Amino acid sequence: MSSTFHHDRSIAVYEPTITGLPPLRRYAASVWERRQFIWHLARTDMKSQHYDTVLGFVWLVADPLLLAATFYLIRAVFKQGGSPDQNRYLIAHLIMGVSFFYFVRDVLQGAAMSISKNKVMVLNTGAPRGVFPVVALVRATFDLIPALVVYFFVHAVLRQPWGTSLISLPLALVLLGMFSFGVGLALAPAVVFVPDVGALLPYVVRIWMYVTPVMYAVSEIPAGVRPLLSLNPLFPFFAMLESIIQGHQPSMGDVVASTLWAVGALLVGTIVFLLRERDYAVRL
Repeated sequence: MSSTFHHDRSIAVYEPTITGLPPLRRYAASVWERRQFIWHLARTDMKSQHYDTVLGFVWLVADPLLLAATFYLIRAVFKQGGSPDQNRYLIAHLIMGVSFFYFVRDVLQGAAMSISKNKVMVLNTGAPRGVFPVVALVRATFDLIPALVVYFFVHAVLRQPWGTSLISLPLALVLLGMFSFGVGLALAPAVVFVPDVGALLPYVVRIWMYVTPVMYAVSEIPAGVRPLLSLNPLFPFFAMLESIIQGHQPSMGDVVASTLWAVGALLVGTIVFLLRERDYAVRL
């Protein structure tokens, strides 16, 4: 009895190109063909962080809540007073801000560290290297889901407004994910070629959080400081999110600015990542 084995997996062949970039349509199709591998790798990554246990899942939800509580205590010390309505809004804003910034952090750092973190697979598989940043994006998205459930529960308990503005929330999250993913892609080669960048990145991201409307609302920023803080690429994204949770449609200016940052970051990040893809195995 004989058996025939069919191997459908494509072989990675690096051919010279004028631009140094692989054919993007073929490359995207190659990444899509490995969607099951991406899913299983993301699940394995989550299990390694004990997210399949009760305590691990509880910590996934409790971590942003504890940081939001810390920010609230800091605000209570340095800014006394406030009506009950203002305090309820502040709590909702802090949980929202921390949860979504954690999403930014996880996508950005996960994509940036994806090549160096998966060194063994990069050296021993023919999969396109773009698979590994996508794994980080998938994992961060699944980590965000329980945080969103908790936030909406808190939103309801604190009697915050509900409105048609929630229709804009998926758009805001997609744009935020595109921007974070693009920045992570752009940083991935730097992490491979200069390992100190990976060690410094968490501190840079933490500082970035303090200049982003997370611990404070956009409406609380003094007029003299707002032009400076608005230079922060994350500013329009969090301004959009703040409007949405207040029950207002985000301004067209914030939507346009967020879209430009998201598309620009993703385009630049993709080009930078792919231009150096052939060098990763040599530098690892």
